[in-house]
Amino acid sequence: TFVLRLTSFPDGHKAEDQPEGTNVAKYFDRGWCYTEQSWASLTKSGNLSLDLGKMRAGVEYDYCSLVDDCRKDGGRRPPLLPSAFAAELEKKSFTNGKDDKPLVKGLYEAAFKEQFGKATELNYRELGWGDAE
Repeated sequence: TFVLRLTSFPDGHKAEDQPEGTNVAKYFDRGWCYTEQSWASLTKSGNLSLDLGKMRAGVEYDYCSLVDDCRKDGGRRPPLLPSAFAAELEKKSFTNGKDDKPLVKGLYEAAFKEQFGKATELNYRELGWGDAE
């Protein structure tokens, strides 16, 4: 299964030009977007977790070039321990008007334990991670 994220508006589209009522909060500030990205970062293969916000205008893509552009420079983040996820989640907002943070923290911790509990191999090659990651 592919995970496709659109972390920025495509070239030529601006938040202020969107119809009234459109959620224009930045992708990385949204609680559910952050959570879904974090789930995908647990054990998903790097070539199956792509950030389409990294596509370049005017480029005609084939599968290989799309994967190359959309997984580099943080296209796929390293997995977080549940405590690190919870700390970062505190900086996010949920636009549904509810405080989903306690629910989401529990869901992430359960997913973390399940995914790493059954993983037999973790492949984090060619993701552009440095020492900090």
